This record gives sequence, structure tokens and C-alpha cells, in this order.
Amino acid sequence: MKKSIAFFAKNLDIGGIERAIINYVNNIDYNKYNVTLFLEKKEGMYLNEINKSANIIDFNINENKNIILRKIINALKLIKFSIKYYNKFDFAANFATTVKSGAILSKRFSKNNAIWFHGDYWNNKEEANKFLKYIRANKYKKIVFVSNALKEKYLSVHDSEQLLYVINNPVNYKEMLERGKEKIKEKKTKTIVLNVGRHEEHAKRLSVLLNSAKRLLDKNYDFELWMVGDGPDTSLYKDLVKKLKIEKNVKFLGKKSNVYPYFKICDVVVLSSVIEGNPVVYLESKIFNKPIISTNVSDAKIELKGYGIVTNIDEESFYLGLKKFLDEGYKIKNKFDPENYNKDVFKKLYHVIED
Repeated sequence: MKKSIAFFAKNLDIGGIERAIINYVNNIDYNKYNVTLFLEKKEGMYLNEINKSANIIDFNINENKNIILRKIINALKLIKFSIKYYNKFDFAANFATTVKSGAILSKRFSKNNAIWFHGDYWNNKEEANKFLKYIRANKYKKIVFVSNALKEKYLSVHDSEQLLYVINNPVNYKEMLERGKEKIKEKKTKTIVLNVGRHEEHAKRLSVLLNSAKRLLDKNYDFELWMVGDGPDTSLYKDLVKKLKIEKNVKFLGKKSNVYPYFKICDVVVLSSVIEGNPVVYLESKIFNKPIISTNVSDAKIELKGYGIVTNIDEESFYLGLKKFLDEGYKIKNKFDPENYNKDVFKKLYHVIED
């Protein structure tokens, strides 16, 4: 008999977490599991990419500007969902970590429950405990981390008697390679440095990338920086580009439902973050056999060994890493096997579900 499992996510818009949950839901063994995906808002450019075998349910969180009214409406929805789906699933997981509705309901939907940690949500024990209390982390039976670094950081600030697991994100490599063949209007005329992701300074620190590009362009290095994505700080970055006077070499391409042709056409992928869980761009770069320059976040030194350049988390180090690539190039030393990689990921997922 099939087991029923539920995942909670915010939406299916652009982002690494969103691409990860899509890969899980689309490639899980439907001979063994019935899958329901609960979304805080049923929206996003990836909504039509979900496997038709999955059931999608919209929590439709209320966003009324009247705080009291909003809280009352959402509280009533929580009660309704809690009653309707109480212990109806064999496994339930809050996949997006910070989604409050998922944090509450996943524990009510199944006694066999888990929460995914995708990022470094704390800098010290006080901050960690505040965040963990907010998402009621101590009430979960299981916690899944997307990297060993996150698990180690968690244990350094919080004692836990829960079941702890580490699972990297899965990758839909066949579809990625096929979609990478799609034609794009942008033409390659010189070396292409690619950044894909959310424009958010606190974690992504794209100012480091832009400042590094400025220094290199001033030294007559000839390349274009393509920025695929958007976010709350897009206007900040566009203003910085104007201030640095590098508009001719930096292209803001916006949010794309299909980012893969850009991986196919570029020469190198760059990540300047100070906070990451398990960057999806690591996998995407490997699939398209592109070197990556990344700050030392997550398990970068392990995952990018033979695949790129890992720098310290500061502007000078990142600048030197990009300069080294432009001077010398980078020959990828390892051959990535996505099929075996995915087998390992789903083996670990099934273990979390069944354990």
C-alpha cells in the first residue's frame, strides 16, 4: 500500500529551495508514495512544472494590511487545515524552513515529521534559539540539513536529541540538459561570467561581485557579467552598476523560468554569498560542465574540489579568484555523475521518511 507524504513550501517562484522541492516532487517514487504539496501561496513561474501525479493544495495565506484581521483569518485557516488533515499523512515535512504555516501544520499532519534547514539562520546561540523557537524546531521528530556545514553549525549553538540527517538537493539533469538547448536572444561576444539567483545583499553579497568586476574591467579585462534573477535589492545593484560606470559590461537579465541556456553559454559561474545552505548552482554548473568561483560557504571545499575555485569570504579574495580564472582559465578535473548522485539523494530521502 502506498504511503502518503506531504511537503510544505512557500511558493514555486525562482530560487534554489523552489527548484529543489520541484526535483523532489517530480522524481520521487510514485509507486511507493502519494505526494501532496502544500503551498503558502499557489503561485510562481515553476507552478506548471510539477509532476501531474502530485496533489497541490493552496493554503492561500491572507496578507491583509490590517494585522489583527490578517492574524484572525490565518488562525482560522490553521484550525481548518489542522482538523481536516490531522494525522492523515505517513510523513510530513516543512521543506521551506521559515514558512510558519508549514512549521505548525507539518507536525499536526503526521507524527512522523521533519523540517529542512537550507541555510545558516543564526550567528550565535541567542539568535539561534530565537529562530528555532519561532519555527518550533524542537517539536519536530527529525531535522534534515542540506549540508554537513549546516549540521555542524546547528550543533555548535543548540543541543538536540532529535534525529538529524544530511541530504544534498536532488537534480533533474536530463530535463536541465534538454532545456539548455532553448535559444535565447542574448549573444555571446566575449567571456561570459554568470550569476544566477536572488538579489539580496544580506546573504548573496552581490556588491562584492560587482566591485570585483569593476576592478578587473579597469585593468582592461574583457568580459561580460550576466545577472539572472531579481529580488529586493535589484534596484540597489543597478544603482551600484551606474555608480561604478560598468553598465556596458553588466547585463541584468531578470527572472527566468529557464535558466539553463545561460549555464550552457557561459564560461564561468560565480557565487559571492556569505550565507548558503547547499547552493543549487553548484549542481547546475557541474551538469553543464562549467567551472564555478565560489566563496567558502556551505560544503564548498568538498563539493567544488576539482570543479572550480573556492575563495575566502571577503572582497579581496573573491576578486583574486575571478582574476585567476580570467588569467589562467580553469580545467575541470572531475567528471560529475548525476545519476549516481540522485540515487544517493533519494536513498537518503526514503530513509528519512521510513526511519
